[in-house]
Amino acid sequence: MAYLAADERRRQIVDAAVEIMATDGLAGTTTRKIAERADAPLGAIHYCFRNKDELIHLVMERGAAMLQDAFASVDPGLGVEATIRASVAAMWDWYQQNIGLQMALTEAGMARIRRGGDPAEVYAVWDPFGRALLTDNLRLAVKAEGREPAITVEEIVRFVLHRFDGMTLEYAASRDRAACSRQIDLLADAMVLLALPRG
Repeated sequence: MAYLAADERRRQIVDAAVEIMATDGLAGTTTRKIAERADAPLGAIHYCFRNKDELIHLVMERGAAMLQDAFASVDPGLGVEATIRASVAAMWDWYQQNIGLQMALTEAGMARIRRGGDPAEVYAVWDPFGRALLTDNLRLAVKAEGREPAITVEEIVRFVLHRFDGMTLEYAASRDRAACSRQIDLLADAMVLLALPRG
């Protein structure tokens, strides 16, 4: 085991935790497994992080950053329809490439719900996992297009995210890319028709 600077060791451990959570889920993510995957002494985890919760929080931040990167090609300047379609496509691409991590992030979100607390604070856990990205992009698209959709941006965002919650389970269980892709196309079509009804 080579010596690594603390920042590099932290990055390496977070990388390993992302991989372990994606393959073994939240419950199967142990500090021992993370240390083995990171090729780090077990004590390094306790030295670099206050506790496992801090490490899981950093994994969630990494997942959110990865999702944000997936939205890089979404151009709200093209209007509401294009933004809905591009956003739904970006999320679906990310899900297909990261379904194990998405399942683990869903587990972490469910654990947060079980802990309880102020509902607004609990719901805010989902902000970095699509809600903020979709909301910001759709508001910019509405501004660029110069007209309000028939349903609010918040309703569009909730509907899309709720469908993707179900898609996490459907795709993880079936791995039927064609059937799930068809559902994604239908979701985008439905949102466009609801938001921008034709005369």
